[in-house]
Amino acid sequence: MKLRSLVVLGGLMMAGVAFANDPIVGTWKMSEKGEAKAILTISKAGKGYQAVMTKGLTEKAKKREGAVVIREIQSQGGGKYAGKGKHPTLPISGTANITINGNNITITSRAGTQTGVRQ
Repeated sequence: MKLRSLVVLGGLMMAGVAFANDPIVGTWKMSEKGEAKAILTISKAGKGYQAVMTKGLTEKAKKREGAVVIREIQSQGGGKYAGKGKHPTLPISGTANITINGNNITITSRAGTQTGVRQ
């Protein structure tokens, strides 16, 4: 009985490590057209990931701190992800396509393209 519990626990820990090591997980400083806009934190949520604006770097963005801006993010393979996005300050929503390349992130949606750097 104890051995089975240890095997199950070990499997759960390995699954947690897989999510923790996913390249999308982390804190990202986002910019648009060369201007720093916000700090996003992407973390595990349900069966995928979500992006929360943890810090606004403009007066407009500061009003939306704590907002979930991309939800239901799923890996598409090869450093590409897709999720459901909602612009934090404009009434725009839809699919958000995310690309991770090393310590760089690009998020493209109906609202435009933002780039970021891992913090």
